[in-house]
Amino acid sequence: MKKIRFKILILGLVAGVSLQSCKKQLDLPSLNSLDASLALTKKAGIESALNSVYSILKREAFYGRDLFSVTDAMADIAFANNRSARLISENRNTANITTAVWSGAYGGINEINLTLAALPLVTDATPADVTRLDGELKFMRAFLLFELVRNYSYIPTFVVPSQDRGGVVINLVGFNNPTDAVAYMPARATIADCYAQVMSDLYSSISQLSSSNRGRNYASKHAGLALGARVNLYAGNWAKADSFATAAITLTGGIGAMTNTGNYVAGWRNADHPEGIFQVYFATLAENLGVNTSLAATHTTLKTPGGINNFWETRQGQGDLMPNAFLLGQLGITGHNFNSNLTSSSTQPTTANPAGTPPPTLTYGSDIRNRLFEWGVNAGGHYVECTKWFGKAGAANWDHTVLFRWPELYLTRAEARYHMLNEPDAMLDLNVIRTARIVGFAGPATLSGQALLNEILRQRMLEFAFEGHRFYDIKRYGLDIVKANPVINMPATSFRLLPALPNNEVVGNPNMVQNFNY
Repeated sequence: MKKIRFKILILGLVAGVSLQSCKKQLDLPSLNSLDASLALTKKAGIESALNSVYSILKREAFYGRDLFSVTDAMADIAFANNRSARLISENRNTANITTAVWSGAYGGINEINLTLAALPLVTDATPADVTRLDGELKFMRAFLLFELVRNYSYIPTFVVPSQDRGGVVINLVGFNNPTDAVAYMPARATIADCYAQVMSDLYSSISQLSSSNRGRNYASKHAGLALGARVNLYAGNWAKADSFATAAITLTGGIGAMTNTGNYVAGWRNADHPEGIFQVYFATLAENLGVNTSLAATHTTLKTPGGINNFWETRQGQGDLMPNAFLLGQLGITGHNFNSNLTSSSTQPTTANPAGTPPPTLTYGSDIRNRLFEWGVNAGGHYVECTKWFGKAGAANWDHTVLFRWPELYLTRAEARYHMLNEPDAMLDLNVIRTARIVGFAGPATLSGQALLNEILRQRMLEFAFEGHRFYDIKRYGLDIVKANPVINMPATSFRLLPALPNNEVVGNPNMVQNFNY
């Protein structure tokens, strides 16, 4: 039974066991709950299996919350305020992402493998259908494997050799019965082999999909190029990162476009972010994660952004994770009077004190990105909160989650060109971002050397605050995690930089090696 249990964890094979033990609110019916010979002989069955894989990204452990919020809590830009006791351990860097990322991603990969094997035998799909479906499935396999290797392993640009246990499992064969699953005793591949497999699937996907395909809710050539740019940046393959980013920027018929200082804030209030290339699509209100763990509820207490009386309104979300003083300073926000716990001393109006203490007036610098940060309501203290994820799909906690935006393409190319000693063109790309985000930007003197790299990474921090990039930027450069509140100075060599693999993957499989010190 122990062997069967760990096989179910790694591959998500037997839904009769796994679905009874853990109902997943956001999942479509899983392929694994059906006999593949019945489910995958028609195009409709293939489409359902593909949608099931996309739906994995909606889970709390993925982009419902954790791969944005947990990773930013671990980085140096956020403060967990203990309103609901969530994200405290992650903010103190004593916890990392959960094993649900491992089990969810491998369950999705198994569904993809079964579906790819069945695809050539589908009787009612045109050759164009088969090409498109194959491309979307391989994009998602690449995406899930990349999430596994960038989280559970070191990133190629920074490895601690004495603690390195390799990459993750590369699995390209689907299992739909427990006997075959129990017989499968995988070992971890090398980090290099994992990245090579991600790129192999991406090259295939990009060759099969059209520029915009079915739009930003699905895989497309544009999304594949954007993912390729990110993967190669992490791998330190600077020339390829430059090439993929350039191809995505210049792609004819792609998805989205850069915003500017005039429409940046409005872009975050649209149903679909205009800069989005690929997003997690929440089709119905029933799919939202609610007032405890959705992205909106995690980051703000507000019902609506930008209202003059919001400071006194009734709390809607938890507002567990706030920008810390360091990030607010970098964004150019001043005027707050909060104490060491980042709480404003202003008070709520009461019968005894009908006027209350008015909120301090925040002063915003010229960086338009800071307009997405404002006072929350009084729920055990006012905090300055992030309002990026704000129910723009039409209801509270119901918000599409953008995974690739246009600014990443320019910042990726700037960083790659810096490392390729092409500093003039790196400056050009850096200034695309600064011009689009800083009102009246005229540009300082040309930066070079370490100062140029520092500014590229700073712009990544400001651009993608609470979008889950900062921790990985710290990780791939081997930087210490330093925070004033809570007081943290975690060296880059700390074993806590990587999470533990699920214990049930290691117990019973002599070929599987646990991460260092777990």
